[in-house]
Amino acid sequence: MRVSRTCPVCGYTADYATAPLADAHHRRHSCAKHRRGLKQARRRAQRLQARVKRECSHPQARHRHGTRAAYVRDRCRCPDCTAANTAASRTATRERTYGRWHPYVDAGPVREHIAGLRAAGIGVERIAQLAGLSTSHIRQLAQDDRGDSPTTQGVRPSTAARVLGIDIDDARRAAGSRVDATGTRRRLQALIAVGWPARLLADQLDRRPSSLLRSMTGASVTAHTAHEVASLYEQLSGATPPEATSEQRVAADAARAHAAAQGWLPPLAWDNIDTDTTPPVPSAGCQLNDIDEIAVERALAGDRITYDDLTADEQHEVIRRLTARGTSIRDIAAQLNTTRRTVSRRRASLGAA
Repeated sequence: MRVSRTCPVCGYTADYATAPLADAHHRRHSCAKHRRGLKQARRRAQRLQARVKRECSHPQARHRHGTRAAYVRDRCRCPDCTAANTAASRTATRERTYGRWHPYVDAGPVREHIAGLRAAGIGVERIAQLAGLSTSHIRQLAQDDRGDSPTTQGVRPSTAARVLGIDIDDARRAAGSRVDATGTRRRLQALIAVGWPARLLADQLDRRPSSLLRSMTGASVTAHTAHEVASLYEQLSGATPPEATSEQRVAADAARAHAAAQGWLPPLAWDNIDTDTTPPVPSAGCQLNDIDEIAVERALAGDRITYDDLTADEQHEVIRRLTARGTSIRDIAAQLNTTRRTVSRRRASLGAA
């Protein structure tokens, strides 16, 4: 059972294991020392109460109380921030003592990566947003890359990890930045080659056909356009275009015929639609066939396919098959909505009378 003793002069109180210990030790305490301790404790409490508490005013960082960042960046001197700064200082002192203190890494790779991101169309503000850092810090590193002797020699490991973790792709670029149009153009051409009309693609992208044409003919497009077209390509490249009505079938066949005439390749013809420099070369023994059997069969069946809707090879094949069936020049011309003279010249090229 513990025994408690209190000094009637200074108020010093202590607990002892036994009464003999209390009688032996309590009378030897120093009242003056106890009064000095109380005075120091009051002064410490007054200093803590007088500390200024500041809220974070940075637009992006949003420092929290109880962290060293709030103590340094926001100059907050509240007890929590002060304790966090003290703990961080003690940790740094201990690491220095043991030779394990490495607060910075070389800033060279970080500067090079920022330069690569900017060359790809990702601006300084966008890099700062993706890395969760201040724009001024990223701008300083970007400016250091221009000079022979950069002022920033090292960066925090966490800063380097954040910047180096940013990949170069269209999704991370600013929406209005310009990117190469090769992938966008090839995706649109491939969709048209499998039967998706350009007007329908424009409707899917909520754009005008003239705007879609500019994306297919220009050297660059915005990152927003490239991302939208890539998303649409993922949805439609494996789907069949609408052909439920005769108008839809005509539009799909016209899209295929136009793509064949322009030499546009379908989705499966590309190994990598973004990076292939030239179209794949057909293997030996394979020849490109410009005849769309669906278009030929519909023309033979009289399914509103005109002569002008067919390629030259398809026109040749349709007239050859109709002639072999014994169809007259007049009937062929009426079925294909063309002139008898045109059918006659085509039959003459076949060696038919």
